[in-house]
Amino acid sequence: MGDAPTVPPKILVIDDDPAQCEMIAEILSGAGYRVRTAHSGADGLALFKADPPDMVVVDFAMPAMNGIEFVTAMRAIETRRTLVLMVAGYAQTFLAALDAASGVDSYLIKPILKHDLVTRVADMFAGRF
Repeated sequence: MGDAPTVPPKILVIDDDPAQCEMIAEILSGAGYRVRTAHSGADGLALFKADPPDMVVVDFAMPAMNGIEFVTAMRAIETRRTLVLMVAGYAQTFLAALDAASGVDSYLIKPILKHDLVTRVADMFAGRF
């Protein structure tokens, strides 16, 4: 008897910049992940509640609900720990806002390079981050 086929992890990408969101989604889909996208923290939270992903890739700077606020809200409702990779365009502002209580597992600073994104996500799923 063969092993059951493994189902690729689900990743939710949240970025208020549609072009950036699509680029990240295309890279991750191309790497074999199942990807959904949202263009706001509120929409991302609704998708998270409806079908919790294995990982969230979320932009730090978004209007209405920023990335840290999204992660805080997500952590309050998750039933199992979801990996969080945050992307940020302004390193100093982002790093100043990041602390151990933020719930962020790892981060990348924009511009996001394909190799860096795919490697970081794979490392996070493998428990190396």
